[in-house]
Amino acid sequence: MRTVMRASVLSLFAILGPLTLLSSSAAPNPANDEAAIEQLERDRQNAFVGGDIGALDRDTAGDYTTINGVGKLSTKPQMMENLRQGKTKVLSVKLDNLKARIYGDTAVLTGDYRDVNVRDGVQRETHALFTRVFVKKDGRWQAVAYQQTPVVNQ
Repeated sequence: MRTVMRASVLSLFAILGPLTLLSSSAAPNPANDEAAIEQLERDRQNAFVGGDIGALDRDTAGDYTTINGVGKLSTKPQMMENLRQGKTKVLSVKLDNLKARIYGDTAVLTGDYRDVNVRDGVQRETHALFTRVFVKKDGRWQAVAYQQTPVVNQ
């Protein structure tokens, strides 16, 4: 009986040992996660420019809110409707000084945003600092909140 018990314990260590090493080697790398969030934002802005409403819908949480540079609060359904109706069109975007910070399944991204856009038929340029919050749900990052603060030229 003792020999069977010892063999069972040794077999268990033989199986679990490599799994323990595998799980520790797959530990999250904050620098990789931060780079992934920064790329996610670039991809998101490219989707705005390219009119990829499907990508924006998929990568935006249902309870998403945005506060624009004049303080107007909008929800995801409002944003998506504006895009579908063509009320908002982003012609070009430039992102600078992106800085992502990861807190478990939440990421906070800040940066400098410039665009050329058309809203209700009027073309304008925007320069703002922004904060976007992402949350990881079911293994995927989704945008849940965004706020812009206009940069006033001095």
